Amino acid sequence: MSLSEIRGSYLEALNLSEGDGELEFIRQLQSRHLARFSFNSLAVVLSEDIPLDSESLHKKIVQEGRGGYCFEHNKLTYDVLFEMGFDVRILLARVVYKNGGEVPKTHRVTLLKLGENRYIVDTGFGQFGSRFPVSLTSGVEQGEGAERYRVVRDSNNEYALQIFQKDDFVTLYTFDLARHIESDCLLGHFYSHRHEQAVFVNNLVVCRKDANCIRSLRNGEFHRIQEGATEVVMIDGASILQKLLTEEFGLSVNSSEAEFLYGKFSCGE
Repeated sequence: MSLSEIRGSYLEALNLSEGDGELEFIRQLQSRHLARFSFNSLAVVLSEDIPLDSESLHKKIVQEGRGGYCFEHNKLTYDVLFEMGFDVRILLARVVYKNGGEVPKTHRVTLLKLGENRYIVDTGFGQFGSRFPVSLTSGVEQGEGAERYRVVRDSNNEYALQIFQKDDFVTLYTFDLARHIESDCLLGHFYSHRHEQAVFVNNLVVCRKDANCIRSLRNGEFHRIQEGATEVVMIDGASILQKLLTEEFGLSVNSSEAEFLYGKFSCGE
C-alpha cells in the first residue's frame, strides 16, 4: 500500500478534507485522531509483534481500530503529513512526568514547521496529551478549555512540554531539536515494548480523548472525565474489563484475552 493510499484512507477515516488553512487542518487532524483512535498498550501486554512499517500501522490503527502507543500513532501521523508535503521532523523525548529526569528517550513526537513558526504535533501521549499542536514559542500559555499547555526552554537549549495542574505547570516530557531518523525510533520502541521495566510492559493503559470527554483505563480502574467531574469504575471482573474495552474504546478483545488481562493487571489492584 502506497503512502498516497494510506493518506487517503486515513483522512477519510477522520472525515477530514485538505481544503482548510494549514494550521487549522493540523488542529483538526490531531484532535480527530485522538478522538477516534485509542492510545493503548494492548499489543504490548499481549506480547504481540508491533511492526512500525507504514502499511502495518495503517492496518492496525485505521483498518482494524486497534490503536497503539506513541511509536505507532506518531509514525502514522508523520507519514501522512510528510506525504502531504508538510515540513516535519522526528523528535525523541524523555517522559519525566512522575518519573524524574533520569529516563531514556522513549517518546516519539513530530516537529512541524509552518512558515516561521514551529509546533509539536503529538497524537500518541494519552490522557494528558494536548488535543492540538503546541507552539514552541517559549513560555506562551496555550489554552484548550480546561487544559492549558506551554513549552519552556532552558539554558541548555532543551525544551519542556508542560501542562497546568492544580496551581502550577508541570512537565510532561523534555526534548531537544536534534535530528533523528526512523532507526533511532526502533531503539526506543524496542525498550518500550520489550524491556522488563518498561511502563507499557507492566501496565494496561488505554485512553481516548475528545472535546467533551476523556476515557482513561489503567489496570484496575476506569475513569470518565467530563465537565470537570470524574466518574471512577473499579474493574472487578474480566467481563467488565471486556465490556469497557469494547464499548468505551472500540477495541476488539475476546473473552480469553479479557481473562488474561484481568488476571494480570486488574485483579487485586
